[in-house]
Amino acid sequence: MTKPPVPNNWDNNWQRIPVDPTDPDTAWILKLAVSGADGWALGPHGPLHDRGMALADITTGAVRHGLLHLLELGLIDIDTERLRQAGSFPLRRELPEEPTP
Repeated sequence: MTKPPVPNNWDNNWQRIPVDPTDPDTAWILKLAVSGADGWALGPHGPLHDRGMALADITTGAVRHGLLHLLELGLIDIDTERLRQAGSFPLRRELPEEPTP
């Protein structure tokens, strides 16, 4: 897969890589990430046991543990060259959310 170039300034949009969440391999990765996030959320350090946790803390914890789960399993790699090339990153997804299965 050829990745689109990294934008060279803040005014340029990032070209997105198309991802099909219904593709069986992609769906499997998503399920594993959700399992990592759910494990944290339902575990002793998650919001189920810390009912005073702010929504932002819940989101951060779930995303962090879902991504760490995939990284630890070796299923995703960090493109450090691309990471270091970029001067800025979009903070929100531009695509509409896919329906929850």
